[in-house]
Amino acid sequence: MYTCKDSINLLLDFLDGELTPEDTQHLREHLQGCSPCVDFLRTYRATPGLCKKALAQKMPQEMSTKLTEFLRSKIKSAS
Repeated sequence: MYTCKDSINLLLDFLDGELTPEDTQHLREHLQGCSPCVDFLRTYRATPGLCKKALAQKMPQEMSTKLTEFLRSKIKSAS
């Protein structure tokens, strides 16, 4: 049976369907008895969708202007 570290290291291959049947079985066995890894898998699966939603949001113009001014002042002071 896999440890939590083993399981987390295999998640991308698992989700891409690239694990051997034996590795898939071992991972599934671990997930059946490990709720923290199941929770991690849920968040791992949700991350791409959340990132797409975040990138679709547009920053308000006022905030964008203030952020740009702040960053420019930091760059100038570091020079």
